[in-house]
Amino acid sequence: MARPRSQRGLGLVEVLVAMALGLVMLGAVGYLFVGSKEMNRNQADQARMQESARNAMDVVGKALRQAGYKLNVDQPLGGDALEGSDGGGSGAEALSDTLVVRHDPAWVADSAVPPNPLLGHESNCEGVTVVSNNLPDATTGAAPVNASMVEYRFAVEGGKLLCRADPGAAAGGVVVADNVENMQVSYGIGNGAEAILNYTDAPEPHEFARVSAVRVSLLIRGPSPNIVTGAGQEYMFNGASATSSDGHLRRVVTSTFTVRNQTRWK
Repeated sequence: MARPRSQRGLGLVEVLVAMALGLVMLGAVGYLFVGSKEMNRNQADQARMQESARNAMDVVGKALRQAGYKLNVDQPLGGDALEGSDGGGSGAEALSDTLVVRHDPAWVADSAVPPNPLLGHESNCEGVTVVSNNLPDATTGAAPVNASMVEYRFAVEGGKLLCRADPGAAAGGVVVADNVENMQVSYGIGNGAEAILNYTDAPEPHEFARVSAVRVSLLIRGPSPNIVTGAGQEYMFNGASATSSDGHLRRVVTSTFTVRNQTRWK
């Protein structure tokens, strides 16, 4: 009859080796988990920044493409199609600019206003319907200059790109895009035909009527810290190099829009 084999437990060395292997595997799993979490957060921030850039450029671009639109081409516009102020400074440290855009309201069906083909009805960026006041004279039939225009004032405040329907207002407005740190605007001064003579950040007052294109550059910040503080991220903004130090990602988006209603002037 065979004798049963004696049984014994693991030795101390074997236990220590097993524990070491387990710790290595646990560390690897933890590293993969943390890395995956950071990658997901990075991708989410990239998506948020892209969404902010798209929303901002869509709204600003639509306004600029309509700048200077007139209900009556034989009458002057009731105000300047474009205005703007340079925030001051230079390079990546420049303060944010502001941009004001105006045009006559186009006729858009609006349930709040009885349709009238002789008047323009259009909502501004705050959702208020603007109605033109250029009804033809009952005697002469001549249409006066419209003084009720659609106005947009774009400015960056508190990390948001805002649009105010009243350029003179110091508060209010609607948020066009979140996580916007800075906006720099350059104006392409045209020659009255198709050519742009030069771009300038601060046109003279009389030059705004000659602006044929507007270049808008936005500095967008990621909503959460993704970079180890102190490591920084290098980026180019407003013609200069900069490095972030707060751990947030940065993205620079630049678009140039043609001001179609000012490509020619008398």
